[in-house]
Amino acid sequence: MIKFFFTKQFLKFFAVGLSAAFIHWLSRVLLNFYFSFYWSVFIAYFFGILSAYILNRIYVFPNSNKSMYEQIYKFFIINLSFLPIVWFCSIFIYSLLIKFGIDFYPEAIAHGMAVSLPMLITFILYKFLAFADYK
Repeated sequence: MIKFFFTKQFLKFFAVGLSAAFIHWLSRVLLNFYFSFYWSVFIAYFFGILSAYILNRIYVFPNSNKSMYEQIYKFFIINLSFLPIVWFCSIFIYSLLIKFGIDFYPEAIAHGMAVSLPMLITFILYKFLAFADYK
């Protein structure tokens, strides 16, 4: 299983993941002007999913034989399953930072850490479920 992480495809996935995570994180920052931190994290997650799908389809898994509908469906289900983890971890890490007196951008730090949590697992799920090169 570890051999899948030492490939050019994984490096592309990592770059795409960083880009999508940044879009997710930045949209949360912008949404924070209109919503609470909790709602901003939740809503921003969908901006992250959208950008991650588009970037992965173009740059990481361009040769997938699956239909776009099947890719989108499986991609959405995979990412939706990680929403509670990212949301809860954002809030939990934020609470810890505040509890320990770290008040230098605690929302940004907490959300950034939480967004990075599912990265390795999602690569495997995308590779073998959402964008698999076989039907």
